[in-house]
Amino acid sequence: MVEVSVVLPCLNEEEGVGICIRKIQDVFRNEGLEGEVIVVDNGCTDDTVRVVQDLDYDNVRVVRENRKGYGSAYLCGFRFCSGELIVLGDADDSYNFYDIPRFLEALKDADFVVGNRNVVLQGAMPFLHQRVGQPLFYMIMRYALRIPISDSHCGFGVIRRRDLAKLGLRSLGMEFASEILIKAKRNGLRIKEIPIVYSPRLGESKLRTFRDGVRHFSLIGRELLH
Repeated sequence: MVEVSVVLPCLNEEEGVGICIRKIQDVFRNEGLEGEVIVVDNGCTDDTVRVVQDLDYDNVRVVRENRKGYGSAYLCGFRFCSGELIVLGDADDSYNFYDIPRFLEALKDADFVVGNRNVVLQGAMPFLHQRVGQPLFYMIMRYALRIPISDSHCGFGVIRRRDLAKLGLRSLGMEFASEILIKAKRNGLRIKEIPIVYSPRLGESKLRTFRDGVRHFSLIGRELLH
């Protein structure tokens, strides 16, 4: 029986995806976990899929999502998960998947555990995101929506599959990161943060600061009026 499913959305992640999968496999082996990795091909035009296939792991599956978007990729990946625990993470090696055991341990007294990027290595996050966007969204999430977190858009987390099913997630873009937190709070899930190190990504960033920011604000505005 699969215990842990790790979902990796991918849009041209040939540089990092292999490193991430090997780290995840190390964790499965070292912790004695029955795990799987769901790699979501979200329209890759590079060698991402070939890199994954060349690794030749029996517990790694590539699925295709034609609708572009961070949220679209996750919603697709969730449909293929068999594990009772679902880990969310990026395939660019910016998050250290050797931290998975820390997330699983924290989940013992929480329902949704997310990372707090309290250590940001040089070059890992644009100045505008780190000094303007992140503090602004923190204030909105913490004080307007009463969500007890310090880092509102960390892409590394773990949640039980039964709790994920309660949320009714629908966002297709980067605003997915806001939606999952808002709906976790609304559904009474216990949210917990743990500190992590955020490293420079491998490969080109897919973030579009102003477009993605507008999408986050639009979703938050709708939820505040809900």
